[in-house]
Amino acid sequence: MSNWFFQQIQAFKQVLDRFNQQKINTLLISMCIGITLALPSILYVVLLNLETLVNDVKKESTLSVFVTPQIESDTLQTIKTALQKNVAVKNFKFVSKEDALKQLIAADTKNNVLDMLESNPLPDAFLVQPNDLSTKSINVLKNSLATLKGVDEVVLDSDWLSRLNYLMMLGNKAMLILAILLGFALVAVIANTVRMQVLTQRDEIELSQLIGATKAFIRRPFLYTGALYGLFGGILGIAITLCVILIFNQTVQKIALNYHVDFSLNLIPFSIALTMLAISIGIGWLAAYASLAHSTG
Repeated sequence: MSNWFFQQIQAFKQVLDRFNQQKINTLLISMCIGITLALPSILYVVLLNLETLVNDVKKESTLSVFVTPQIESDTLQTIKTALQKNVAVKNFKFVSKEDALKQLIAADTKNNVLDMLESNPLPDAFLVQPNDLSTKSINVLKNSLATLKGVDEVVLDSDWLSRLNYLMMLGNKAMLILAILLGFALVAVIANTVRMQVLTQRDEIELSQLIGATKAFIRRPFLYTGALYGLFGGILGIAITLCVILIFNQTVQKIALNYHVDFSLNLIPFSIALTMLAISIGIGWLAAYASLAHSTG
């Protein structure tokens, strides 16, 4: 066991010495890997922040329950009672037509349209916040409220939210496809780099085979080479992702201030950073192994 551990340390030191001798080449390859990893990572962080924003918007989604004109007070009270007893309703607010008109007047500062009205055309309404924000549950609640006596119409302005959800799904699929394609590109880059190192050390490898070196002993330094390329590239990829997010936030925060909202892109989660490192190291090791399978037999 101690001999195996000593061989691992020896191979690791050999790879580090080789990297130290080829600093520029190591840096360039690591930068290539880092940039390749950063592209899907940045897209993932952006989609993750947009998904959080969409969920916040969902929490503010409401159903507008418009009652019939000239509704009787008893019928109005029946609707209130039904809303109170409905487990699918989180809370609701009654907005009279007078209050609705006041809000409309406040929004229309020029009063160009309102001056032409002879009477209040707005109906009384209930603003209902669903307890479950899933599309199926909201539609069930909408249909049940529409059957209540005295309800004229139930409106849910969710078409734009559905379109946004579909765009988010499309973005996630695009990110996955991009990550897979770039993963193949990383395998090609690392495999070709390891293969070139094998070719430059062909004489040393053949000499080691003549004196009885095993395949595992010969391949070990090259496997460490691929894994360390993946490690260095993963670290650079995380650094690039963080820098890009910080640069984006300078503009995003200014835009958010103009709309009087507090929003900025969150930094890459620690778990995602560890996953990036694990994936990059794994890709480097697999690429080196695949290259050695064809180069050393």
